Amino acid sequence: MRLDLRLTHRSLDQLWCQAVVAFLFEGDSLLTGYLSRLNEKLAGSLTQLIDRHFLTGKREELLLIASQERLKADKLLLVGLGPINSYSSESLSYVMRKLSAALERLKLDEFGMMVPWGEEMKLDYAELIKSIISNLVDLYFMSKGNTVDFSLKVILSIEERFFSDLRPLEQELRIYLNPIIDYSILVDNTTG
Repeated sequence: MRLDLRLTHRSLDQLWCQAVVAFLFEGDSLLTGYLSRLNEKLAGSLTQLIDRHFLTGKREELLLIASQERLKADKLLLVGLGPINSYSSESLSYVMRKLSAALERLKLDEFGMMVPWGEEMKLDYAELIKSIISNLVDLYFMSKGNTVDFSLKVILSIEERFFSDLRPLEQELRIYLNPIIDYSILVDNTTG
């Protein structure tokens, strides 16, 4: 098994891959930040899903929609994280296990995701990134570890204001991944 990891500040709608994963918190501000950009690209379809209470952001909520060629990815997977005030590394690990199982069932091995963040959160952003990557690697390694020709391609979209702090994170990831898996890490600081 091989992991190809790209860290970028490009938004989800600019990522060429099989699917993009958008995390959302429960509450009134479902269409803020990067979700508003996705909603705009999808001609307001997320607003319709929210208005009909089909998309709420509740924890464990998974909703797969076709991008209808409005995004560069074929599919958009929306993942609920629950209320932002109960968001933690533990809750993210739990959601990542559910998400990884869903991605594997969908036979998706090339996807992008935005690392979820909110101003009111008290979590370290670099720790969230490490948690997402370690959960993905652990879960895929358990199911695909002995498969020699399997390649997992993950693009992590990171808020641009945190992008300058990626070199130390990259080194920590290399230390973590070195004994576990064959990997490559690319830090992409180009604009879309």
